[in-house]
Amino acid sequence: MKWHNSGLGHLSAVWSGRCERRSLSRVMSKQGICSRREAEQLVRAGKVKVNGKLASSPDMLVALDARIELVGQPTPLPKQHLHYIVMNKRKGVTTTSCDELGRATVYDDLKSFLSAEGITERLFAVGRLDKDTTGLLLFTNDNDLADFLTAPEHQVPKTYLATLHQPLSEQAIAQLQHGVTISVRGQSYFARPVAVQLHSRRKVELTLTEGKNREVRRLFEALGYSVDALIRIGFAKLRLDISQHPPTLNGHPLDSGQCLRCLPQDIWSLG
Repeated sequence: MKWHNSGLGHLSAVWSGRCERRSLSRVMSKQGICSRREAEQLVRAGKVKVNGKLASSPDMLVALDARIELVGQPTPLPKQHLHYIVMNKRKGVTTTSCDELGRATVYDDLKSFLSAEGITERLFAVGRLDKDTTGLLLFTNDNDLADFLTAPEHQVPKTYLATLHQPLSEQAIAQLQHGVTISVRGQSYFARPVAVQLHSRRKVELTLTEGKNREVRRLFEALGYSVDALIRIGFAKLRLDISQHPPTLNGHPLDSGQCLRCLPQDIWSLG
């Protein structure tokens, strides 16, 4: 199954509940990619990416769940079963495999579901939701799909329902529709939702295709509004129906903190 022709050879990420870090060469060996000596050669030749970025040294410390890719696919990839799991992320958990402050993570909720389903392959989250944002979060071991969904040029839609602390003014609504300049890590970006729908003056549904860090919250902050609650109700073709109690996905109940299997064609059109 190919979602785009990237020219990259992808290897599945490893999930671990432990906050351990090891040298990249050792992690590559542990994941069964190659020997440590071969890993050193590949890294120095510029053939290894870690979490989407070119590796700088075989001695760099990486998490055991690091997502490692080989550029150019120099060796055939082992066959693996691909899985697609959708979670209705609950509030208060971080989107990380280990939290240095000891806080609960999405993988704590995912682990029990994988065990009950008999899934032994190791999955990673496609993108992130901040600790206080709830809603749709996809997990998979399909690197091609994950790369496709997170590549900015593919403009994959993400829809959010924001509950604001105070009602929006007419001027703020117009500004939101025309776009707002926001600051992300010291850099300014022009962010414009591709769709804005008012459920009420305090409840706003908006769709974005970029996915900058905390973009929705930053949009409203730039307009002088704070967000009391934020839920992602749409991701790619997936749609969480929050009018139902509990919420549903494709007609199946998906309560807060729960997971469901889905098919790749439920997420995006096959290419």
